[in-house]
Amino acid sequence: MFNNEDMIKEFIALYRTQTPLDFEKLTAAITAKDYQEINNAAHHIKPTMEYIGAPHLKEQLQLIESLAKETADINHIESECSLLKIQFNELFTELEQYEKSI
Repeated sequence: MFNNEDMIKEFIALYRTQTPLDFEKLTAAITAKDYQEINNAAHHIKPTMEYIGAPHLKEQLQLIESLAKETADINHIESECSLLKIQFNELFTELEQYEKSI
């Protein structure tokens, strides 16, 4: 059905399409100071980072999820999310380059 390159391209395309939408939900929840939704959004994104081979991003999302559960200072959560976005953008660029190379 798929050769490996086709399957990888399909997976990367799905990731590149869906994950920014998930990050938008996380950002909106932080802006709204909706701790439950921050928790839910971070929890939802977490496994995707494991699948794509970015355990450091999964750990960052786990931290954000934990901070939301503890109703930590929203500024702390915003700061952690900003760090996460920088790392995510780096990964996104790497995936884009990899996708073009296969």
